[in-house]
Formats: sequence, C-alpha cells, structure tokens
Amino acid sequence: MIPLVYFLIAWLVFIAIFGLMSFITVLMNLRYGLSGPVTYLTTAVFIGVSCVVLLGVGGFLLTVDWSETMDLIPDTSNVLEL
Repeated sequence: MIPLVYFLIAWLVFIAIFGLMSFITVLMNLRYGLSGPVTYLTTAVFIGVSCVVLLGVGGFLLTVDWSETMDLIPDTSNVLEL
C-alpha cells in the first residue's frame, strides 16, 4: 500500500523540473530568438497554455483525498480460488 501523498511529492518534483526548463526555454527564446512580434506571441502562448494546464491540474488535485492509499499489485489470492 502506497500513500497517494508520495505521488503528489513526485508530481511536485516534476513540476519544479518543468518550471526550470520552461524558464530556460523562455529566456533563450527571448534572448536569442528572432526579434519580432511572432517571438513574443509564441512565448506568450507557451506561457499561457502552461499556466492553464497547471491551474487545471491543480484544481483537480484539490479534489483528491490524499489520505487514501493505492495498491499497485493487487492481491490475486481471490482470483485463484475455485
């Protein structure tokens, strides 16, 4: 039995990695990208879509009961009984 909080911690670690990589991507795009309105538009779209997805997932995570546990390998003894 694995507590769901472990999955939340793993998700937060992945979100931190995503945030760092997104920051580097935006910084490189603005610094070394072609200077023009398309560069700023694509950067804004990237940031906007990322924020919408993260807020949607965050809203879903607020509804999860984190005190539950998850059984990754279910007990198969009932299946083998005749």
